[in-house]
Amino acid sequence: MKGRLLVVDDEPSILAAFSRYFGDLGYAVTPVSSAEEALAAAKREPFDFIFLDNVLPGMSGLRAIPELSRRSRAPILMMTAHFDEELKKDALLLGAADFLPKPLDFEALARRLATPTSGA
Repeated sequence: MKGRLLVVDDEPSILAAFSRYFGDLGYAVTPVSSAEEALAAAKREPFDFIFLDNVLPGMSGLRAIPELSRRSRAPILMMTAHFDEELKKDALLLGAADFLPKPLDFEALARRLATPTSGA
């Protein structure tokens, strides 16, 4: 196993794409559809990276960053289809390691995850 990924997104197609692509590369992918589920997962098991959407049912991804940071040492990569400089600034100030606009480039992400300096 190359690493453990927590993927938080309310779009089933995005969760399926992450699971398929990164699972085929040897990563263990835990897909969840809410920030609350992500917090519970981070409490249960360690992750190497957390991919966090901002627009979620219930708690937003932005609001979840500080609590996820307390529960996990994994870098949090905020993902959003609604790019906004203020949102990016807020996410980084709250502890996100990076801000990724959707649609995501899975090949570029895979290269990044394989680079030792990328976080975990």
